[in-house]
This record gives sequence, C-alpha cells and structure tokens, in this order.
Amino acid sequence: MDQENFLCRNNAYTKLTGGDGEVALVDKRNPQETVKLEPWLATVFMLADGQHKVSELISYLREHYGSAPPQNLDDTVISVIERLVESGTLKLKESAYELPYHLARPIEELDLVEAKRFLEEDGYYQLPS
Repeated sequence: MDQENFLCRNNAYTKLTGGDGEVALVDKRNPQETVKLEPWLATVFMLADGQHKVSELISYLREHYGSAPPQNLDDTVISVIERLVESGTLKLKESAYELPYHLARPIEELDLVEAKRFLEEDGYYQLPS
C-alpha cells in the first residue's frame, strides 16, 4: 500500500449515542439500517477525511501511544485500511480530496433534501420519500 495516498470515506455514517465516538455505517441497500464499526475501524474511518495521507494517519495514531506504541501498530493500521478499502468503505486517492456533502458529516447533521440528492447520486437507494 502506498502510504502517500490520501484516505477518503466512501460511506454515509451516523454517530451513535451513548458511546465514546462510536459510529455506524449507513447500509447503501437499505438506508434505514446501520452497521456499527469496531473501535479500530471506526477510528480509521473517521480520520479518513480526504485531507490526510496513510502515513499521516499512522503517525497520528503512533503519537497517541507516546513513547510505547504497539510494535505492530503500522501493520495493524494498514490491515484495517485494506479491509475498509476492500469493502468499499474507504477509497485511496493520489491527491487531497474534498469529501462530498453526504460523506463529510454524520447523517444527523445533514440537510435532508440536500443529503437525499447526494445519496441518490452516490447509488444509495430505497430512500424514504
């Protein structure tokens, strides 16, 4: 994996209440359904804002461990990114990328009319009228 690529969210999401930064992905086939992300996946997903490289994400996470980051941190982060890319949840771009409206913030913060337009363009279907 080229660590100079930029990480971009490629799925609408919602922030879950009652948790510490917990997020769930909105199911593209049925937007009424969500899938909660495991903490590591959620952390990487939320940091994939299109403005930061894989290498920057790894450095950021390494800093949070201070002087004793886990020995396999880089491999773990890359594995998480690969899983999210394979599932279509993240995309890698060669240059910085501005996330579209419906991917830049949680669905509960979106204007419903504007969000519906972007979601339909992005292939989400079975949206409520």
